[in-house]
Amino acid sequence: MSPRPPPSLLGDHPIPLGDEAPPQADAPVAAGEALTLALDDLIPDARGEIVILDQSGHDIAVVSHEAVAAQGLEPAHFMESGFDVLGFAYCIFASGLTVYIPRHASLSHHR
Repeated sequence: MSPRPPPSLLGDHPIPLGDEAPPQADAPVAAGEALTLALDDLIPDARGEIVILDQSGHDIAVVSHEAVAAQGLEPAHFMESGFDVLGFAYCIFASGLTVYIPRHASLSHHR
């Protein structure tokens, strides 16, 4: 696992996945399998928020040692970059880190 960049270099823009993934990305996810991401590998913005945009239609699994503190659908919220996550599903982890995903995707948490 690589160390997190300093706060001044944290990402402020969503990183699209699925059809827009870079060519060097791992092999495509097979039908019926979840796209699995390690929470420690995701880079939050300055507010501790991450948005995952996935147009592949796959479920998303986030692997973390942290417990989930809250989850639901976002009624109204803009990320620091101005990205609107209204209606996105969210998951807040014990550290306060929040992950947003499109409502059509399914987010599961694995410890």
